[in-house]
Amino acid sequence: MRPALITLVAAIAVIGTGCGAVGQLKASQGNAARGKALFEKATLTNGPGCGSCHTLADAGTQGTVGPNLDDAFRYDKLQGFKLSTIRDVVRGQIAYATANTGTGNPGMPDNIVRGQDAKDIAIYVAQCAAVPNCGVTAASS
Repeated sequence: MRPALITLVAAIAVIGTGCGAVGQLKASQGNAARGKALFEKATLTNGPGCGSCHTLADAGTQGTVGPNLDDAFRYDKLQGFKLSTIRDVVRGQIAYATANTGTGNPGMPDNIVRGQDAKDIAIYVAQCAAVPNCGVTAASS
């Protein structure tokens, strides 16, 4: 199967399973610079920071436990998916992660971040996945 078709099927499945569960996320509802700072943190309240597990070139992270987010959204962006769709997918995955994929890895816990933190991270990832130097500078804490 072509990678584009696989990505489309996966995106539809993700959207369908979490449709409306966390609501649509508008770019004005978050801060990508704050999201980048949170993404880069070594630890978050409920566990390791995003970059500990996920690769995202713009953040300079090279995690190998979770999906490579550059790869995960590259084809979606090439196909012209709206950033709003990608934001909603990322936000939904933060809320309803698959805790155990049968790999022996405990996986990402549901709601590893909540509220404004989750919105900021979703906005950052949507904007910068598959864009190695997307221009977002991490907000200072």
